[in-house]
Amino acid sequence: MLVNNDIDVLNTIYKNSRMAYDSTSQVIERCADTDLRQYLRRQQAHYAKNCREVREALREDGLRPHKVPTMPSVMAGVGIAMKTMRDHSRETIAELMYNGTNMGIVDIARSVNRAHNASDKTVRMAETLLGEEEEFADGLRKFL
Repeated sequence: MLVNNDIDVLNTIYKNSRMAYDSTSQVIERCADTDLRQYLRRQQAHYAKNCREVREALREDGLRPHKVPTMPSVMAGVGIAMKTMRDHSRETIAELMYNGTNMGIVDIARSVNRAHNASDKTVRMAETLLGEEEEFADGLRKFL
């Protein structure tokens, strides 16, 4: 049975992964660089997997993930559109994704650090995700 801290961490993972999935979709549309686009598709598949895993973990207790707040999602979309309107170079897109990935890392790490009663299973899931996110951020450096 999940405790409130588990639910908070899982919803943070879901929110970040869902927003990242949507943002990556938008960025891929603007990306002309074949190698970067392929890398972003792998990263996007990772976000889809995270969303599925969180939904399953919550479903086991009869719960569903919280909906992603509309305003941050809209603001992210507008920011991407504005930053890539005139410059959709490989470097600009890689920087956007690098910064977004790091924002997610901070948000999830903060959530885990505050979740003192979260189960080991939830903490391991979050730590695995953080490691994967750090690897994706490192991989984006070669495109900067």
